[in-house]
Amino acid sequence: MGLIDSAISGAMEAVGSGMMDAGNFFLKGGYSVWGNFSKVAMRYVQQQPESLGAWQVVTGSVYTLSTGIAASLSVLFFVLGWMRNSVEIRNNFSIDEVFKFCIRYVLTAGLIVNALSLISSVSECATAVVAVIYEEEGLENQEAPDDLFERAKDSLEDGDSGADWLSVGVVAFLGGAVGGLFIIVCSVQLVLSVLSRLFKMYLCIPFAPVAFAGFAGGHELARSGIAWIQTFLSYALEAVVIVLAITVSYGLFSGGGLFEVGDGTWNAATMILQICGYCMPFACAAASVKGAELVVRRCLGLG
Repeated sequence: MGLIDSAISGAMEAVGSGMMDAGNFFLKGGYSVWGNFSKVAMRYVQQQPESLGAWQVVTGSVYTLSTGIAASLSVLFFVLGWMRNSVEIRNNFSIDEVFKFCIRYVLTAGLIVNALSLISSVSECATAVVAVIYEEEGLENQEAPDDLFERAKDSLEDGDSGADWLSVGVVAFLGGAVGGLFIIVCSVQLVLSVLSRLFKMYLCIPFAPVAFAGFAGGHELARSGIAWIQTFLSYALEAVVIVLAITVSYGLFSGGGLFEVGDGTWNAATMILQICGYCMPFACAAASVKGAELVVRRCLGLG
């Protein structure tokens, strides 16, 4: 019986070890996908809008039409602002007011004409800040965490129960498969958040001249231009927050494992906690990047 028990225990140990190797493969595969996707995300975060083909689309005929509409609206808003101030009985419509209106209209016309230059300058400033953060932190050099499955095997080598190997192996296999899939989902979410930010920046560009036309009328009419500037600034600064979010998410867990093995004994519960700790930086990074827009909007008072 002892020989049979030993053979069964050895078989269970071999099966458990193999399942742990399979779980390790799934987790490492998920990490590999994350590494590739994060490089794609960082490349698009540092990308200038005019360097992509979509720039020609939003600055082509649609932008030309928007500029023509803005020229007409600026005259209309100028007249509305002039009439509002000239008929206000409590307002002394002096020669100074006339000069102020004329200067404001000239500035508005210049802003409409040079809107693309303003957009490019803001994008370049945000990209420069992102490049500094990316270079200093070296996000592309992030290494995979310690191989928790090898540590589990080292701990289980002292035990004589094949059931322990099998239980930990089953949990490692299932946890590795689920964890690897979870990391892949986080990777896709990361790239989608970055591309969504770039997509919204492109959608803002054709509306710039029309929004700036409101400055010609002043007061309430200028709110459209102010709102556009705040919105575009939030999208530009969102790139900085995205890089900071990824940096901070790794920094939170760089000092050690999130769940430590108390007495060095590994079991199914310990394996689950270790896999969760392995996946936590990726989950935190994806969630932080997704919430980057909300952070910027609140900081700028956009609601």
